[in-house]
Amino acid sequence: MNLHTIQINELVIPVGRQRQEFLPEQIVELASSISTNGLLHPIVIRKDNGVWTLVSGERRIKAILYLWQFGERLRCGVNESTGEPNWFEEGNLPAVYLGELDELAAEEAELEENIRRENLTWQEQAAANSRLATLRTKIALRDGKEPPTIAELTEEVKGTKGGRPQEDTRRELIVARFLDDPEVAAAKSTNEAFKILKHKEAIQKNIQLATEIGKTFSAAMHRLENVDSIIWLSNHSTAASDNYDIILSDPPYGMGADKFGDSDGMAFGAHRYTDSYEFWKKLVEAACPQLFRIAKPQAHCYLFCDLDHFHELRALMQQAGWRVFRTPLIWHKPNSMRAPWPQSGPFRRYELILFAVKGDKPVTRLYPDVVSYSADENLDHHAQKPVALFIDLLRRSCKPGDTVLDFACGSGTIFPACHEMQCRATGLEIDPAAYGLAAKRLGELK
Repeated sequence: MNLHTIQINELVIPVGRQRQEFLPEQIVELASSISTNGLLHPIVIRKDNGVWTLVSGERRIKAILYLWQFGERLRCGVNESTGEPNWFEEGNLPAVYLGELDELAAEEAELEENIRRENLTWQEQAAANSRLATLRTKIALRDGKEPPTIAELTEEVKGTKGGRPQEDTRRELIVARFLDDPEVAAAKSTNEAFKILKHKEAIQKNIQLATEIGKTFSAAMHRLENVDSIIWLSNHSTAASDNYDIILSDPPYGMGADKFGDSDGMAFGAHRYTDSYEFWKKLVEAACPQLFRIAKPQAHCYLFCDLDHFHELRALMQQAGWRVFRTPLIWHKPNSMRAPWPQSGPFRRYELILFAVKGDKPVTRLYPDVVSYSADENLDHHAQKPVALFIDLLRRSCKPGDTVLDFACGSGTIFPACHEMQCRATGLEIDPAAYGLAAKRLGELK
């Protein structure tokens, strides 16, 4: 290689070359270093059809242009004859000439320089490695060889960047194709960008799935039974193993709600079922292992429960095999008027939801653990939950076509919620009056 002096107005950047964007502070920092220490590495050039073409050194040129604004001269290297620095007047650049190169050799030289910079952002690293993969594939095809593998590309990059897993290279090559997506490009790392892409891919798959399922989806795909849920769950012929993607249910709380002063079986919307602690304990002890059995290997479970019994329910679910989130989800009810101590206490405006996982089923994205939904118009069922709340919970876990079980479905909130999400709901209810409400809601779906 020979050191040349090139006039800056004779130098061009080839059409199609990926331009690098540099922050102003990066330019000023490099300019300061060049002013103090001289230009340690000249730019690299080649001739392309008789035209001087930049191979690498774009940031160095920007830094030099910055220095020239203040009338500074540029020095680079030492004159072997005199031992004095080589000085270059404004407009002239020191350059290493690579000679006449074909297109692939020129791109290889440019990449060799840029891919070895130590201060590459993750976006630049991904783009550079993608270009390297494309270049190596072109060269292999030209020479009649097989394209490089991820392992071979990783080994080549590893020589400059130290040890790195093949997965890093694979993710960079994927992410590099989407750097024109503002959300991807704004990510803090390759891994974060990859997660964004995976999330977007899942959304697109769900949209496509919803489109396909929506062509045939109807209320007939839901199922409602007037049965004792414990008997039903324990019967392997009615409740097959590995059958449900999501379990979402609002069973009795075991808090004596059937004996509240404003209910006691008489007031509008009163509890028509036994809500003693003993009844609740018998129900959940029987249900928890059966729910684990009938849930698919990858499944989610949401169970409404009372504050006093959350830890007990969590222990029973864990014993059954579920992995339970340590703290409950909170449903805030803005329009609730429940006042356990009417004369000396506050309104109670929240309820708890236990969340559990079977296997390692992921959520669709991260959601808050506190949600706020007002009650729907009451259908003469005291414990009726709003459809929007059920949709919120389903949205965290389901995709169109998934199967959902509510083993204490009450007035049937699960049916309009699952219908909205295009999931197939199975609802069980022992109380004939509540069953009738659920059947009416199911019949109103199209």
